[in-house]
Amino acid sequence: MSPISAGRRGLARAGWTASASLLVLLAASCSTTPPPTAAPSTAPAVPSTSAPASPAATCAATGKLVPPCGAYWGMYIAPPGNRTPVGQAVGDMESRLGRKLDIVFSYHDMSTGPNGTFMREDEVALGRDRILLLSWEAKIWGSPERTLLWRDIASGTMDASVIDKQAQRIKRYGKPVMVGFDGEMDRRTTSGTPKEYVAAYRHIHDRFQKLGVTNVIWVWAVTGFMEYKDQWKALYPGDEYVDWVSYDPYNFATCRGAAWKSFEETLRPTYDWFQANGFDDKPIIIGEYGTEVDPRRPTAKADWFRGIPAALKAMPNIKALLQWNAVLNPESPDGCDFRLEGPGVVESFAEVGRDPYLNQRTPG
Repeated sequence: MSPISAGRRGLARAGWTASASLLVLLAASCSTTPPPTAAPSTAPAVPSTSAPASPAATCAATGKLVPPCGAYWGMYIAPPGNRTPVGQAVGDMESRLGRKLDIVFSYHDMSTGPNGTFMREDEVALGRDRILLLSWEAKIWGSPERTLLWRDIASGTMDASVIDKQAQRIKRYGKPVMVGFDGEMDRRTTSGTPKEYVAAYRHIHDRFQKLGVTNVIWVWAVTGFMEYKDQWKALYPGDEYVDWVSYDPYNFATCRGAAWKSFEETLRPTYDWFQANGFDDKPIIIGEYGTEVDPRRPTAKADWFRGIPAALKAMPNIKALLQWNAVLNPESPDGCDFRLEGPGVVESFAEVGRDPYLNQRTPG
């Protein structure tokens, strides 16, 4: 499988802002955490829809937000033209799918400006009744974009200016927050060596601990492309530093000239690798996934999603998955279009979202 283009990670270069780069998980959080301690936001309220029936109390999520009885159901939402407010885009998707969104995922760089600021007004507003998942990229977005070196982060030179400030913002927020550092690092060589990545990840984790930030759940994310598998163990910070592991599988099909694969065939190789290589005790987030079309079969895309519930039950360590509802490279005529478009696609996706396995959420 070919690596995903840097275009997805470089949305800021195409005029996107961090506040528009949201991933949304629909589903199954059983959060029993107290309300946030952050000051009330003036951001517009996000519309809500009715939630599925409450699961049994024994299915309440763990302290690391792991749903023991099923999986979180999710999606990346790209607001059209970057003109639709994020809250409205979330509400529109909730209305289309008939489900309340439960977890939102936003990208941040490591600048001192708005793109590098955790717990902005839009995040606080969405987090009032949702869990936040924050991706912290070792970059300074802009034109040109600047890649930061992992060894510089590990050395502590960014502690006072960047890391400490964001740690304190999360601490003041108070509710559990999921944080991932520099996801898909396995396809990059410009930031440093695997040893330097591990040192940077551990440094951020330890710095948060030193500052008394106890409300972070730590996520470690690779591409999941099997051609990189020999790097993964060297890039792993260690069980004591990682709460969830993550990867990003795609059925590229026509946009990459690849063979068509079912949902399970798309996810299974990396899942099996994780289970066989010492990661079988870690919950898995499918941080991004999607499928292209099959021109010979107009209903193939809708049918692909219908295979999700059975596949998840056969891969029980997958506890969350986020469909990537966007075009990978909008500037290219063969840009890989993973949006929920085509005959019956939205309907089949919504149908899957009603499966009991994907409905562990406790209302409230």
